[in-house]
Amino acid sequence: MSPAELGAILGYDGEILKESFAGWSFAGDSLSAATFLECDFDGVDLTGVRTDGTAFLKCRFVGARFSDATLKAARFVDCDLSGARFDGASINATAFLKCTLANARFDGASADSMSVVSGNVEGASFARARLMRCAILEAEFRRCDLSGAILERVMITAADLRECALAGLRLDTVMLMEARFDGLDLSGLTLARCNFMKSSFVGTDLSGADLTQCLFQEAVLSGARLTGANAPMSLFVKADLTRTAMADMNLTYAIFDEAVLDGAVFDGCRMGLAQLRSVSARGTGFRGADLTNADASYADLTAVDLSGANVNRLNVHGATFEPVAHGNGRSSMLGTDPDREIAELYDPIAIDRRLRLQRP
Repeated sequence: MSPAELGAILGYDGEILKESFAGWSFAGDSLSAATFLECDFDGVDLTGVRTDGTAFLKCRFVGARFSDATLKAARFVDCDLSGARFDGASINATAFLKCTLANARFDGASADSMSVVSGNVEGASFARARLMRCAILEAEFRRCDLSGAILERVMITAADLRECALAGLRLDTVMLMEARFDGLDLSGLTLARCNFMKSSFVGTDLSGADLTQCLFQEAVLSGARLTGANAPMSLFVKADLTRTAMADMNLTYAIFDEAVLDGAVFDGCRMGLAQLRSVSARGTGFRGADLTNADASYADLTAVDLSGANVNRLNVHGATFEPVAHGNGRSSMLGTDPDREIAELYDPIAIDRRLRLQRP
């Protein structure tokens, strides 16, 4: 096919079937509203190309160059883009469905509402890229380069970041549920308002990180280091924080309900109005911590160290409260009446019904 023939087809119905464009250059061209089916673009220069509603179905782009391209509402379905380059590209409302993007490079790219679904991005580079409102779902996300990248309102599932480059990464309102961060150095990173539900951070260094309003529900952070991190209003509900180093953190309004804190260190933490209901905190250290107005009702506080801690108005109602050292202030042993404790463990509606039946 000659360039003239291609131009004629694009001008007529825009459908190109089973053509090879090896050795061609589409640099700076517009492919708006065209459909390419089972075409070969391996190694083709698509630098600066412009798309608008363009569809590529079962095409090959191995080693193709989309550098500085403007991809708007493009669709890549079941395509092989291994090693393709999208560095500096502007990608808007573009979908990669069941595509191979292994070792592709999005360095410095700007993507808004991009989706990658059921593909493979293993070894891809997003260094210094900015991703907003994007989704990368079930795409074998591992060994990727995210150094210097900015991700805002992004969702990534089935991500294994243990071998990813993350230096300078910034996350804001990112969903990384069931992700793997074990053993990584995330110290000092901005990770505010992210959802890390059921993710694993075993032995991870998060010291000095910004974890404001993060969700760690059912996450595993055993042996992790969060010293000096900023995590007000974060949720650690049912999380495993066994032997986690959490000294000098800002944990005001944080929620730890039903979490395991055994052997963890909260020395010097600000925990005013934190919720620690029904936690297991056996042998946990709160030395010098501020627990003013915190709620530790029904918690297991066996052998906790509260030396130097401010426990003014700490609620330990129904808790197993056997500290090895007590703190300053008073613990408000609210409602220690045994009948109240038993009643609170059962359905209040059922209890009310029984009381009504007992009345003469």
